Amino acid sequence: MKKILLSTVGLCMCMIHLSYSQTDSIPSQKLDTVFLQSSRIISTLQKIPATVSVYQTTQDDATRQQLSLQEFTQQSPGLFAQNTNNFAQDLRISIRGFGARSAFGIRGIKLIVDGIPETTPDGQGQLDNLTLGIIDRIEIVKGPSSSLYGNASGGVIDIQTIDEVEKPFSHWKGSVGSYGFQNFQATGGINSENATYIFHGNYVASDGYRDQSGFKQVNTNFKAKFDISDRLTIRTLLNYSDSPEADDPGSLTLEAVQENRRQARDRNVLFETGETIRQFKVGISTTWIKNKFTSIDGYLFYNNRQFDGKLPFEFGGIVDLGRDYVGQGASITYAKGKNTLKAGYDFAYQNDDRQRFRNLEGTQGDQTLDQKERFTNLGIYITDHLEIDKWYITGGIRFDYNKLTADDAFLSNGDDSDDITLNAVNPSVGVNYAFAKTHNVYTNFSTSFETPALSELSANPNGDQGFNEGLEAQKATNYEIGFKGQFANAFRYQVAVFRIDTRDDLVPFELEAFPDRTFFRNAGKTARNGVEVEGVYAFAKAWTVSAAYAYSDFTYSDFTTPNGTFDGNALPGIPKHVGNISLQYHSEKGFYAGIQTAIVGLQYANDSNEAEVEGYENINVRGGYDFIYKNVIIQPYIGINNLLDQEYTDNVRINAFGGRFFEPAPGFNGYGGVVVKI
Repeated sequence: MKKILLSTVGLCMCMIHLSYSQTDSIPSQKLDTVFLQSSRIISTLQKIPATVSVYQTTQDDATRQQLSLQEFTQQSPGLFAQNTNNFAQDLRISIRGFGARSAFGIRGIKLIVDGIPETTPDGQGQLDNLTLGIIDRIEIVKGPSSSLYGNASGGVIDIQTIDEVEKPFSHWKGSVGSYGFQNFQATGGINSENATYIFHGNYVASDGYRDQSGFKQVNTNFKAKFDISDRLTIRTLLNYSDSPEADDPGSLTLEAVQENRRQARDRNVLFETGETIRQFKVGISTTWIKNKFTSIDGYLFYNNRQFDGKLPFEFGGIVDLGRDYVGQGASITYAKGKNTLKAGYDFAYQNDDRQRFRNLEGTQGDQTLDQKERFTNLGIYITDHLEIDKWYITGGIRFDYNKLTADDAFLSNGDDSDDITLNAVNPSVGVNYAFAKTHNVYTNFSTSFETPALSELSANPNGDQGFNEGLEAQKATNYEIGFKGQFANAFRYQVAVFRIDTRDDLVPFELEAFPDRTFFRNAGKTARNGVEVEGVYAFAKAWTVSAAYAYSDFTYSDFTTPNGTFDGNALPGIPKHVGNISLQYHSEKGFYAGIQTAIVGLQYANDSNEAEVEGYENINVRGGYDFIYKNVIIQPYIGINNLLDQEYTDNVRINAFGGRFFEPAPGFNGYGGVVVKI
């Protein structure tokens, strides 16, 4: 690791030396004031008494490979992403440990895209329908946030796509790379006096690093904004995603990894594992400024998702899932003087038609399950922001009504229909004090709850249909203190120290009697102590350096299973140490380059901590040149991933039976392409 650090620092210093040899005495650039909308009430990053990381995209982000959201979020301490290369399992993100348990997709974290929830009411989330090429800004709220967003709000990722059109434009992107990678995009925007329209299409495909890991996907997105008057704005969106192929190579034992990192698991090949997805979403949101004190916001959306998957076992190994998801919400904001009060509600309804069939080595056999699953949520919240001299105080409370229902339509083995009600009340309070003009200290207390997802409840370890009634909702309490500030408008920093106590943690496990199926149980209690540090320094006109570090001492404080007692053991799937450093350069003459280094410490793959996953250091670099030819901006670029050809694990399958914990990451690989802007 020392050699890696020295080589990274050396390369950074060489780039800095080159910069100053070309541009003597270049003044540092200024960092803009950052405003947040993820706090429900718009405030500044400096004032809000919570840890929030913000990533604002630039023109250079068009030259990213854009395979995974992790490319944009890696620099946020406390957020750890895995599974960036298995597109059948989707990206797995954890924030302060929330989401680490996910068998696939994102759990425990609220996903919001353009003001509309992407996470279903049962807490499931995925971003396979998000085209990364139109991301404008990402806000990441760390820690329990259920007083604002309800179920599964151990953290929040609020994504905003581009919606401003100064003049008509069209952008075209084409790139190719290792393992048959292809990415082609087209984006266009037009505007009139009172309306803007943005269109985007994206085709991305890859053969995959491992055997049986290829995928193909087409995404289309349309957005429109109408300024009906000075006081009324209406926004609409339409999204369609089609992924006809996403193969799953499966996880391997350590011995299999050492034998051949690129192989797929034999059972995954035998059962032809993978998935196909089609998703359609339409939404509308409004903002009405009633008067100088009062404004009203609302949204309405419908989401339909069709999922067909093949799993590496026979009984129930083919899944046919049709999902309808509808949501509606509204809020009213009253601001007068230094006080802003907001009250609102969110309603969401999820209807899953889940059917399972025998997987006869890739061929559909007899039906084994036919179950209609519904999740109804109504959340009512109120939050207040008060500013008194140098003090900024926030508080909020939310009540959530959650009803989960399973209707068993496969009655040949009896009727296992069931319903569960899991209600919750979650308060929060935070205080921020400006002890200097641009430096603040803050503290907060916040809470969250997380119900089992419908797919987790329907995975019943006793072999019955219906819900696993033994599962309870997970609850968490967060205590935090931190500092944030700026020096000379060029250096911005945040430091946070926190303690999170949870009870009834939802933990995955597997059983020998049901090979390859993931079940869930509640852990007694966990204690999560952590430190997060991040900073960004625009030290010259063309240069920006950013760094982040997270210390995560997350342990079971009370956890006993049939396999043993694990009190004091570390939570699996979360490294204790993660560091990142990034250096970006963009000259006035059009040349740009960037280097990003991630240093990830050891983590464990199971509750007993007997299976260790070695840490690694990963360096990615990219660069290019933009120039103008006949009023057309042309940006050729090239990038290299895993510059040092490190052998590391891209994804850890927690508590997998038979030691199948490891999904290997690609070695040294590259990509290149061109962006054309008209």
